[in-house]
Amino acid sequence: MSEPVHLSCGCGRTAWQIAPDAQGSRVVCYCADCQTFARHLSAPVPILDGDGGSHIFQTLPSHVRILEGPENLTVLRLGPKGIFRWYAACCNTPVANTLPKSTIPFVGMILRPGTTDFGKVVARAFTDAARRPIKQKGMARAGLGVISRAIAGRLAGAHRAGPFFSDSGAPVAQPRTLTRQERAAARPR
Repeated sequence: MSEPVHLSCGCGRTAWQIAPDAQGSRVVCYCADCQTFARHLSAPVPILDGDGGSHIFQTLPSHVRILEGPENLTVLRLGPKGIFRWYAACCNTPVANTLPKSTIPFVGMILRPGTTDFGKVVARAFTDAARRPIKQKGMARAGLGVISRAIAGRLAGAHRAGPFFSDSGAPVAQPRTLTRQERAAARPR
């Protein structure tokens, strides 16, 4: 990418950008958890592709900047030990996934299906929950990319930068955990 990529929520009140020099991997995740997150939010814009996949650009949080509506950034967990799933509360548009602590710098920025700014898909993950048979591929490559970026980012101090955690490492919004009933209601069949 030669220019920053600007993205926004469905209603336009929350906007963010990904830096032009952001190194990362584009993956499509078909797991039941990603589908549950999208179904629970019922976002006004399509987030899952026709096969139930979430398109994700895995990079460092330091490459992300909230341009408008930082007060709308909200986080939920599907369970008490689940990852942080960030969204724009103004219209329930998914934004990103992070680990629950900022000590390991990682973010999976959620893209709308059809977005082409982040290169080709290098991995198709957790395809057992896809709506049709899809061959899983590229998991090792994507995993190694996450690990190598996280190590380099940690050494460079990137775990202290980004819009999702404060300088002290606390999330910028209080996480809410779905109840079992909420999670079950949104689970793909």
